[in-house]
Amino acid sequence: MSVSSILLFLVILLVLVIVHEFGHFITAKLVNMRVDEFAFGFPPRIFAKQKGETTYAINALPLGGYVSIWGENGEPDDAAKTHPRAFSNRPKWAQLLVLVAGVTMNMLLAFLIFVGTSFGSVQMSSDDPTYGSRIQHAALTVVDATPDSPAYKAGIVPGSVLIKIVSGGQTATLESATSVVSFIERHQNDPFSISYISPDGQQASTVIAAVYGIVPDKKALGVSLSMVGIVHTTPWEAVKLGYQTTFNMTYTTVQGLASLVTSIGQGKNVLSSLAGPIGIARVVGETSHYGWTALLSLVAILSINLAVFNILPLPALDGGRVVVVLLETVTRKRIPYKYYSWLNIVGFAALMCLLIVVSIHDVSM
Repeated sequence: MSVSSILLFLVILLVLVIVHEFGHFITAKLVNMRVDEFAFGFPPRIFAKQKGETTYAINALPLGGYVSIWGENGEPDDAAKTHPRAFSNRPKWAQLLVLVAGVTMNMLLAFLIFVGTSFGSVQMSSDDPTYGSRIQHAALTVVDATPDSPAYKAGIVPGSVLIKIVSGGQTATLESATSVVSFIERHQNDPFSISYISPDGQQASTVIAAVYGIVPDKKALGVSLSMVGIVHTTPWEAVKLGYQTTFNMTYTTVQGLASLVTSIGQGKNVLSSLAGPIGIARVVGETSHYGWTALLSLVAILSINLAVFNILPLPALDGGRVVVVLLETVTRKRIPYKYYSWLNIVGFAALMCLLIVVSIHDVSM
């Protein structure tokens, strides 16, 4: 993994964390809570500057960030017990707004990125029911590739444009995905000589053979194809596409998380489905080769993942703190500081252990 990939990952992490924590910060200010600290990373501290009542800090461990709001953890501070600007003394609706503001900002960031990447000249498939008939300069493009398939191993990854396919002394007509699939089926026992343009614009050629095990009862190369071209979208269309993509990505993330929890319940090893900072940095480096649109889309996806993860009802996460506020609202009693504190410590320690285990797995890959 290159130094540039690591630096790019740290920049992306900085953006995601600042956006998330700024949501907590600005909302707390708006509902008249006292914000003591706004920090990127975890201690030890590298740099700090006091401005007004808030300290702005950069810490040594760039694995997240935090906003410290006076009285948010039920600290045994005599002044915080009664002062109207302490978190625990503000109305419950104000507390909930502050807690969900970080997740909201991450979702908003994803939405704005998807709107931006959906405006202007946008790549679309001819199969798209709304925009397919409007595409220009269509080319046969790989829209998906099965990992460990012959095509993927040869470098034919999603985004590759096929420019020539030869097999059995015949050349495929690249007028539609259907005609090429038929050509592959007819020549499934012959090697395929394929020329293509990779997502980073490099022309390449390879020879591969179809294999069993990818699709039922027949050989395949392991790629999904579509005629992809350019559609010129209006601002309103970009907004609609941005919303649709954000919704779909959020739904997919929630589905993936549910599947992960189910797998854990069944005793399956799920480490291969997780990625820590090292794994994400590796993905960032690979994605950066495909251009700014792909990289920005990855940032949006990471922002959605951060939002979904943070809203889980687990200790030390925003979702866990939301549960505490809701319990206090229902019972009309505050959870004692000693229980709340230990719950947060245990939750944070568990998250750090998970991070270490996943990171070790990332290094071993």
